Amino acid sequence: MIKIRTQPTERQEQIKVITYLEMLKRNGKILFYYAIPNGGSRNAIEAKNLKSEGVRAGVSDLCIILPNKTLYVEMKKRPKILKSGKTSIAGIKVSDAQKDFIEAVTKNEHIEAKVCFGFDEAVKFVDSHINEKKQKKDPFEC
Repeated sequence: MIKIRTQPTERQEQIKVITYLEMLKRNGKILFYYAIPNGGSRNAIEAKNLKSEGVRAGVSDLCIILPNKTLYVEMKKRPKILKSGKTSIAGIKVSDAQKDFIEAVTKNEHIEAKVCFGFDEAVKFVDSHINEKKQKKDPFEC
């Protein structure tokens, strides 16, 4: 029996986000973005080489550079919608390394990071920071 996939994969969701980020970049809303290819299967030699070159487990999937802030997005597929109408993230895991990365980078006041469950949540997160009004501080105020 052929299994029909009704939910987009994490990869498909991320590709949609990349398309959106490209549009934002063309319109001058973001400075730059890039994906961090941290996942996937690797043989032992390649994994050892990458680790010695600085690749670290848990680093988020996307980095988005704004004029006054950097965003990290850890993409996950969107939750399933149950018959009851509620959403379920059962089977969608955020690793301890991913949690540790987000906790570490958000100690910097110019970095925000979030686990986003699907395209819509990622767009909402990015847009909330693009539209954020930066309060200009008085340079003479203590």
